[in-house]
Formats: sequence, structure tokens, C-alpha cells
Amino acid sequence: MHASKGFPRVRAFVLSPPFFFFATALLTWPLLAELEAFEAFYEFSRDHEDWDVDEFVMLVFNLAVALILSLWQKSKQLTRLAQEKEEERARATRNASHDPLTGLNNRRAFTSTMDTARERLSDARTVCLAMIDLDRFKPVNDLRGHAVGDAVLAGVGDRLRAAVGVDARVARLGGDEFAVLFENAASIEAVERQARRIVHMMDEPFEVGAAGVSISCSVGLVVWTPELTVAEVMRRADAALYRAKGEGRARFAWYDSDLDKRSTERAKLEVDLRAAIRSQQVQPWFQPIVDIPSYKLVGFEVLARWKHPEKGNVSPEEFVEIAEDCGLIDALSHDVLHEACLTARDWPSALSISVNVSPVQFSSQDFVRQIHSALMACDFDPRRLIVEVTETSVIADFEAAREKLTALKELGISVALDDFGTGYSSLASLRRLPFDRVKIDRSFISSIETQPTNQKIVQVILDLARGLDLDVTVEGIETAQELSYLEAQARAHGQGFLFERPLPPDEVKWRMETDWADGMVAPDRPVLHTKSRGSEAG
Repeated sequence: MHASKGFPRVRAFVLSPPFFFFATALLTWPLLAELEAFEAFYEFSRDHEDWDVDEFVMLVFNLAVALILSLWQKSKQLTRLAQEKEEERARATRNASHDPLTGLNNRRAFTSTMDTARERLSDARTVCLAMIDLDRFKPVNDLRGHAVGDAVLAGVGDRLRAAVGVDARVARLGGDEFAVLFENAASIEAVERQARRIVHMMDEPFEVGAAGVSISCSVGLVVWTPELTVAEVMRRADAALYRAKGEGRARFAWYDSDLDKRSTERAKLEVDLRAAIRSQQVQPWFQPIVDIPSYKLVGFEVLARWKHPEKGNVSPEEFVEIAEDCGLIDALSHDVLHEACLTARDWPSALSISVNVSPVQFSSQDFVRQIHSALMACDFDPRRLIVEVTETSVIADFEAAREKLTALKELGISVALDDFGTGYSSLASLRRLPFDRVKIDRSFISSIETQPTNQKIVQVILDLARGLDLDVTVEGIETAQELSYLEAQARAHGQGFLFERPLPPDEVKWRMETDWADGMVAPDRPVLHTKSRGSEAG
């Protein structure tokens, strides 16, 4: 009873204007003090002593609302100040480890990276260091000004990042000196390819303003073995760099004499390849493609072949790789396609030719135009051409790939997905891109009659292609047993040594007049073992 009587009094006291004002003032005391609100309120209340309770409560309410809004605004200001301080701290941290002009790691951060990398060194890992110095850069600053020089340095940073990707650490050590740490390299050969690409990319003019700026770079390479300190491996990379400069600049050199000798021989092969392309020594050869099981000749795959005057036949894997790295792949591919179209132009119109396209060539903005130009120059029917691209060519940008493949199809050209089943997203490639055909990789065909896993994979691919209304080509058929298994599955096209090895144009012409006069290629010829399995690729 006493409690129930006392509660209304307590509630009345809590809701009373004096208590409400006191509680609000207590909670907002720091802000009130800062704004000198107490003095202002005291003066105001002295001037309005005759106000009644309702007016007083309204005044206190309005004051409380104003104070709450002031606190909210003050909180926003404090939050913004805290964010600005955090951003300044992040900028300071980044500036301590990054070059402000290029955005690359600076010398301090790169040294720390090197220290960490040395702790992880082992004989089982391939770790290499590249020191890079720009050639002919000083005249750019002297003649064009530091603003142009800075723009070129920023462009160098962008090209280095593009050349090495995410698997290497790039730094600007100062001035026009850069470094790349290949800590997760697949092999020494892979590092050498990266170095070659860097040299080639720096040789392309930099667009600054209305004019281009031409420079080049020299690269010193060293393999980092566990017994070498950070200081020693950097010294060796520097020594290799100055060797490259001494040998004429715009090249790379290894500190290791054996590796450097090999790279020198490869550089000479690059020079010879340039001359071979100019003199049209690289020629198209043709490997028959037949219908299974009728053995009817349906076309040929075009394969590039180069007979070096001293070295003899150079492997396509070797010279195509060089052409990609040094910017010759477009010229090489165009010449081979042009010669192939001229050769095949007078063949029966039912025979197609298939050409492989490298990822580097496919990435070119002029890719479709170059294909079309070669066809127009030879007056070759585009409906007889099949362009084969690998998943590596399309996976980086599906939309750009779709535009190029669609443009080819609009010209009447067919497109095939080569090496199907070996990539990570082959099904996505088929779903999103307008292919007409898939080529089953030879790795699934080898000894397929005794490999249940390969049998299931091939059967799935055949069923998938049938469901998507796609044609199928099976490559790498070398034994009668492999052919017998494929004959029992589904209709497809096939190629391989069991039917015929790649042939030069004059021999193809002779075969069409003799063995293939009826348009059939019987698989009863002796299998040639002068080359290892898969050597018909290229």
C-alpha cells in the first residue's frame, strides 16, 4: 500500500521540469560548459521569471532537442576527424613502403621483401632476381623535361606490373632503376621468358602528350641459391645488368655463364627468326583431318615449320614462343595464314583449313582485321577457315573474346575451342562463347582403350558436344586401337600420325593426285615413329 502511494510521487518528481532539466544538463554537461550554455540560460530565466510551468517545460524541451542535435553534429565531426587521421596514417604507412610516382615498392620495402624471401629459400624452389635499368632515359629528362620523364617512369611501372603479373614483386629502387623478385617461378625458362617480354615491352614507344617517347631497358638476372646473402645476390644481379649494357643494351644477361650462354644462343635465334619471317622461310605444313569412321578427307590443320639453315628443323614450340615474347607473332601468323590460303585456294571447296591462334595473337586489337586481311588478299572463302583458340586466350576477358569470335563468325569463319578439357573453365567457355567445334586434347586419347577414366571423359565430351550441337575433332590418334575405340562411340573428325604426319604443300598436292584422289585417307599406312607422340602440334 505504501509503495503504491509513493510511486505516483516518484513519477511526478521524475517528470517534473526541475528534474528533467537537471538530468538533461547532467548528461550534456561537457558540451554545455563548452558552449557557455549555463550562463546564457541563467540570464534568459532572469528575464522571464513570470513564465508559467508549461512555458518553462517547453523551453527545457526545446533546449534538450537543440543539445541532442548539437551532440549529433559534434559526433559526426569527431568521426570525420578520426577517419581523416586514419587515412593520413594509412598514407604515411604506404608512402613509407611505396614509390609515390609509380606506386611500386620502394627500396626499403623491397629490401624487407628480400630478407623475408631469403628465409624461405630452398633448393626445391626456383627464385630469381632481375635488376632493370632504363636505356636512353637521361636525354628524356634533359630534352623533354622532368614532367615527361615522370610520365615515362609511371608508364614503366605499369608495364612491369603487366609483364610479370601477380607472381612477382616489383620495385623502383630509385631514379630509373627497377627490380623484380621472381619468388614463385615455375622454372628458369619461365623467368627468362618474363625478362624477354620486359625488354620487348620497354622497346615500345610511350605515349606522352602528342608525341611518343622511345627508350629501352637492360636486365640482369641471377638465380638465388640458399648460400647467397641478400647483398650478394643483388651484387650479382647488378653485375649481370652491366654485362647486358656492355653488350649493346636493350637485352638481358644472366650472371651464370652457362645460363648466359644459352640466352645468348636464344637471342641469336630471335635475330634469325626475324630474318626468316622477312624472307618467308617459315612455311605452312598441313596435317589431314578425316571423318570418323568413313575416312573421308574433310580438311587440314595448318602447322608452322621452320628449317634453319644451320640448325635444321626448329621446334614450333621454341620459335613460336620466341615470336610471342619479342612481338613477332602477328607477322609470323599472318604470313603462315597467307601462304596457307594461297596453297589451299585451288583445292576442292569442301576442304577446310584450321589454324591455331596463340593467346598473344588473340589479345591483339587488330586480330580480326588481320585474319580478314589475309583472306581478302588471297581471295579465300572464309567459310573454309576454322580458327582454333585455346581457353587461355579467352579466359581473361570473356566479353572481349565474345566480340572477337562473333566478328569472325559474321565473316563466315568457324571457331573451335582447342585442347578442350585441359583448362579450368572449359564448360564456362562453351556456355558463354559462340564456338562451332571443340577439339579433344590428345592427352585424353593416348592409350584410351586401356584407360577407363579417359574413356569416360571422352564420352562425356562427345555427349556434351552432341547436346550443344557442336562438331568434334579428336587429335593425336596414333594407334589402331585408339581409332577402333573412337569409331564405336560417335561420329567425329580425327587427326594424328595413324592417318598422316604433317606434310609440306607440294607433297599434299601430290597425295591429292594419287593416294587421296578419291577423297579418302585410309588409316592403314605404317605409323611413323620418327617423332615422339604429340610432335605434330605446333
